[in-house]
Amino acid sequence: MDFLTTYIALAEIYVLLGLSTNLLVGIVGIFSVSQAAVFGVGAYLTAFLLMHSSTPFPLAILLSAALCILLNIIVTLPSLRVSGDYFVVTSFGIQLLATAVFTNWTGGTGGANGLPGVPAPILFGHEFIEPTEFMLLSTIGMALGCLCFWLIMRAPFGALLRAIREDELAVAALGKSVLRAKVSAAALAGAFAGSAGGLYATFLSFIDPSSFDLDASILLLTMVVVGGARTLAGSVIGPFVLLALPQILALIDIPTTIAAAARQLIYGLLLIVFMLFRPQGLLGEKL
Repeated sequence: MDFLTTYIALAEIYVLLGLSTNLLVGIVGIFSVSQAAVFGVGAYLTAFLLMHSSTPFPLAILLSAALCILLNIIVTLPSLRVSGDYFVVTSFGIQLLATAVFTNWTGGTGGANGLPGVPAPILFGHEFIEPTEFMLLSTIGMALGCLCFWLIMRAPFGALLRAIREDELAVAALGKSVLRAKVSAAALAGAFAGSAGGLYATFLSFIDPSSFDLDASILLLTMVVVGGARTLAGSVIGPFVLLALPQILALIDIPTTIAAAARQLIYGLLLIVFMLFRPQGLLGEKL
């Protein structure tokens, strides 16, 4: 039972990350490979607040989300000056910089050894230690994120974001503020990623840079592509499918030394296959 609830809780956390990545990459068309870095900032800040201060868990999550909103806006602003391949390179550099900070700042992040002993979340005097209990929090977080995403996509703001993806110049010619729309989308994506980071840190009680490196960003993009870009359903199904693969590999008798490489190979093959034969993903819109 713990195995199943752990898998569900992690998948629900990654749904929030899928929403964050889908909003930027799928809806607005900002191809960023640095969302794992924002995710890591949320995780480390939540861990720091809970371990070194008396900050309540809800406030720690809110502060992490606020910082990630600011960070994501700063990270996304270059997309207003550069586009296409140039912004991919820019976000790639930001991701590498964040990974270097996570790995070498031993005083704040624990460095390559990671940060153990992150306290479990406490709400209304109850400590959520068991995976079954924590799954309640992750389910609520996922539900709120999905509701927010759904409402935005049904609102005029969602139509504006889609229009920006299709033809940014035409939107600007109509008198709409492309800058304000992109900044708002980046802020929302940062809130999703920061909240997911806080939940991730408190659920595992241990975090290290490998969870927030470039491979993690590629995994998030793969989740969006496989699940389906531009749709809520795609953001939900992608994490559940991709996180099930390591569990399937665990059932196969392969050396642990090559398990990680095999997982990355499968992710890469899935990305290529879906882009070639089904670019809209499992539940995405036709491109």
